[in-house]
Amino acid sequence: MINKITYLSKFTDIEEKFLASKILDRVNICLKRHENMFTDFIDMYKLDKFLNMLYSISDIKVKAFGGYDDSERKIIGLCPDYKELENNDFPIVPIEIILKASKTNISHRDYLGSILSLGIDRSKIGDILVVDDKKAVIFVHKDIHFYIINNLFKIKNTKIEIKEIKFEEIVIPQPKIKEINATVSSLRADAILSCGFQISRSKVVNLVKNEKALINGKVATPSSNVKVNDFLTLRGFGRIKLEEIKGKTRKNRINVVIHRYV
Repeated sequence: MINKITYLSKFTDIEEKFLASKILDRVNICLKRHENMFTDFIDMYKLDKFLNMLYSISDIKVKAFGGYDDSERKIIGLCPDYKELENNDFPIVPIEIILKASKTNISHRDYLGSILSLGIDRSKIGDILVVDDKKAVIFVHKDIHFYIINNLFKIKNTKIEIKEIKFEEIVIPQPKIKEINATVSSLRADAILSCGFQISRSKVVNLVKNEKALINGKVATPSSNVKVNDFLTLRGFGRIKLEEIKGKTRKNRINVVIHRYV
């Protein structure tokens, strides 16, 4: 059994400390009963902290999965160190929703709002993939998938067809990308984020210092170095990728190509 106080002392945010405590309770159950244990869905801005905490604990294996490779919200799975966790061990069910109307203007927010209006906690809902203007796939916790299927009849006043599907049936929509050709003073995270989202560097620095930015899923600092093919996420703004570095200008600035996901 682990001493929770040792690990919780590293958290200052009250909500994060509460979630960390619940996760550590699952660790103790895993160690005591030699059973697989799982959290609810955790957003990407908290996930790295909890994973770092868990990686330091011996006698367990840790894995995070959200239903597909590039998921933003994931469930953390725990198992004894002599076992392995597979993706199909996770309590995740993909649900397909098809809109019946011929013309719709349904957004990601509309899907989420309709599900939460059923009284479901956000932590039971993973990513929502809007495949096209008539279809979406939603990853939900196994505990509540029957409830959703039997009680969700509309999305924003539009009637729907809803059903559970298999993982191999999931269609991952191709992202829409805006290409940005620009120059930056350096390859620091704050410079790339400011350029990619076209907001002031001072605003970016403030967000990054408040742990609102990630590089490849890990919490960034303003001075974090960014490399080609790195993905950067800024809470409330979205995600970008440093696609290419083209060299320097006469004024010693760096030519870059950034892909912004819209």
